[in-house]
Amino acid sequence: MDRPAYTKKDLIVVLGCVVFVFANLGAVGSTGRRRAKEAVCLSNLLRWAVIWKAYTEDTNGYFPKRGGGWDWPSLGAWCQAAWPYYRNPKLPLCPAATKPWVKGGTYPFAAWSYEEWDYETMYAGSYCMNFWLADSPDYRFWRTPYVSNAASVPLLLDGNWKDAEPCESDEPFPTREQMVFEGWTPNAHEMRRVCIDRHGAYVNACFLDFSAGRIGLKHLWRMPWHREWDMDYPLPVWPEWMQNFEDPE
Repeated sequence: MDRPAYTKKDLIVVLGCVVFVFANLGAVGSTGRRRAKEAVCLSNLLRWAVIWKAYTEDTNGYFPKRGGGWDWPSLGAWCQAAWPYYRNPKLPLCPAATKPWVKGGTYPFAAWSYEEWDYETMYAGSYCMNFWLADSPDYRFWRTPYVSNAASVPLLLDGNWKDAEPCESDEPFPTREQMVFEGWTPNAHEMRRVCIDRHGAYVNACFLDFSAGRIGLKHLWRMPWHREWDMDYPLPVWPEWMQNFEDPE
């Protein structure tokens, strides 16, 4: 039996189909890798929830003291305070952000790095601690995780810096470009440290009830970051890059 003859037109159609298939396989592969990183990130945060549960159980139910400078233990160095409970330098890293910005990482897919006072101990991470969690005499602080609305209070989240102390009046980055070039926000609009589109319209987080899950970026303003958080404070004017994200109820 003679094999069927293929015209040039047939070959062009077949070639086009092959290119289409491979292009879509690539897209599926990219999506799969992204989702796998998100799953590992949530798994990491769930482990962090367990770590902080163990920590607070060992300290009579309290978080580290709110130290300034290089005080020990200091919540500002949360990865150092919790070090005896994990001993894995990769656990503070979201798998989507493992390269510190000082080594060429680009926000929001960059890790932060932190040197201790002796300049010999280096910590790197891409999770951000809610800096309103501390054993502090200030009435606004959540001193312990054992509170009635624990499931709503952020503990540790995706972030551009090691800690954040958000305020209701904070505004998000006006543009994505500013997020890339001004990812660290020194002492102003600290909500920007966690309002990042590393995982699309969401950040991953663990909470005071030691659970883990996703938070819509706009919903960050409706989370009780501290005891006196005003849930009725006017929301910011959302920049264009956030316009289509899910609105808080």
